[in-house]
Amino acid sequence: MKFFGLDTTRKSAKIFIYNDEKINKTIIQIIDENIKHSEGLFLYIEKVLFEANMKIYDFDYLSCVVGPGSFTGIRVGMSVIKAFNKVINKKIIPINMFEILSEKIKNGIILLNSTNSTCYYAKIKNNEIQNCGLIDKKQIREMFPSDNLYMLKEEQKLLNIEYNINEIGDDFSELYSKSILKKINSDYSNFVFEPFYLQSSQAERNLKDECENSKSKI
Repeated sequence: MKFFGLDTTRKSAKIFIYNDEKINKTIIQIIDENIKHSEGLFLYIEKVLFEANMKIYDFDYLSCVVGPGSFTGIRVGMSVIKAFNKVINKKIIPINMFEILSEKIKNGIILLNSTNSTCYYAKIKNNEIQNCGLIDKKQIREMFPSDNLYMLKEEQKLLNIEYNINEIGDDFSELYSKSILKKINSDYSNFVFEPFYLQSSQAERNLKDECENSKSKI
């Protein structure tokens, strides 16, 4: 089995390839966070495929991390996968970041950065997602007083919160493969390839603020 996937939800985009015919079955390419997804993604895809000696036609499945995260990033990744699918017509496996990280976290709260004041969260119990949403960073301990908190190492500075946090290291490439394989081996006939948004876009929030400000002046 072989699949190709993208994760453009965080500041550093990632390209991952799984090929069960190789000794090192999973290959992951992390793109520098200073390179915009829309500008450097195809160059790195070409690089990864060349180094793996593979073409996009070789894959049995395509996959994409559909959120939560950057609205623009999510759209970029999904658009690329849709474009590839137009060419090779393979099954697309959507997956969200909490599903991936729950392979590593048995119990606790996973935090992903959203804005300066908010972050996404998912409550994990026995490696299963119980619920998820958006939370103000100042209310984390009020909402989860006794839970273990986990975050991506790459987002330590971005989260900028005062609580004791367990870091999820940079090298979790195997988690992509493990979580996607689990979905492939399940009943994926009802999977819908759509964004996993947990909040309104910045444009929608700005419009809402403008409307509220206009009402207050009347």
